[in-house]
Amino acid sequence: MKKHIPNMITAFRLVLIPVFIFLVLNDYTVAAAFVFLGASLSDLLDGYLARKWKAVSNFGKLFDPLADKAIQISAILLLCVIGRLHFAFIIILGIKEALMIYGSYLLYKKKVVVFAVWYGKAAAFLLNAAVFWSYVLSIPNYLTNAFMAVAMAAELFALTLYTIRYFKLKKSAATESASEQ
Repeated sequence: MKKHIPNMITAFRLVLIPVFIFLVLNDYTVAAAFVFLGASLSDLLDGYLARKWKAVSNFGKLFDPLADKAIQISAILLLCVIGRLHFAFIIILGIKEALMIYGSYLLYKKKVVVFAVWYGKAAAFLLNAAVFWSYVLSIPNYLTNAFMAVAMAAELFALTLYTIRYFKLKKSAATESASEQ
C-alpha cells in the first residue's frame, strides 16, 4: 500500500486543478493561491516519497510532470484571462514546454531517460513563487508581469541548459549505438 501513496498524491494534484480553476474564476484568488501552493508542495512530497520508498512508477514518471505543468499552465493562463498578466507569458511557456516534451520524446526513443536537474527545479520554483504571489498579493499588474518576467527568464535559461544537455545526451546515445554495431 505504501508504494501507491506517491501516485495517489500525484492523482490528487490532478484533482486540485479544477478546484483551483473554480476558485480563480469565482474570485477566491487567495484560496486559489493556497490550493496552488499545496499542489506545488505535494509535487515535492510525492517525488521524495517515491524515491525514499523505491516506489518510482511509470504512472508517476508520466503523470507527475503532467500534473505539475497542467496546474502551472492553468494558473498562468488564468492570470492572463483575469487581466493580471500579459498573454505573451502563456505563449512563451507553451512553446518552452512543447520543446521540452519534444526533446524528451526524441531522447526516450533512443532509450535515454530524462530527469530534472537543479536549474529546471530552480526555474520551476521561481515560476511557482511568481504565480503564488501574483494571486495572493493585491499588487499592480506591472509587478505581476515583472515577477513573471523574472520567472520566464529563468525558464528560458533552464531551457537553454536543457537544450545543451539534450545535444550532449543525443551525441552520447549515438556514440554508444555506433560502438555496439
